[in-house]
Amino acid sequence: MSSSKHKYWSGQIDNLVAEMSRLCIACKIDMLEPGIGERVLKGDESVCGKKDPESFAMLRKHVMAFCHVEDRAIKRLGADEVQSMLDEVRASMTRLRGQL
Repeated sequence: MSSSKHKYWSGQIDNLVAEMSRLCIACKIDMLEPGIGERVLKGDESVCGKKDPESFAMLRKHVMAFCHVEDRAIKRLGADEVQSMLDEVRASMTRLRGQL
């Protein structure tokens, strides 16, 4: 997804996003909707369009890991560089969502 010059960090982010996307499909969650990520972090399963407690638990763990990787990347690369990577990922996810 990401074409960043920072291969390690973009790889970490891309891998997490790919797995989160798969889990979002299993739970019928649109992670691009405002506030959904925070609700997932809080363990609010009511965001699911389909009940799948195992997938939701895995999704929550991946969102927590994503936040950790994002924080570490910001410390290493700076907020602007990480935001650029995340913008690429978000744009790619938006394009894919339009194809579904």
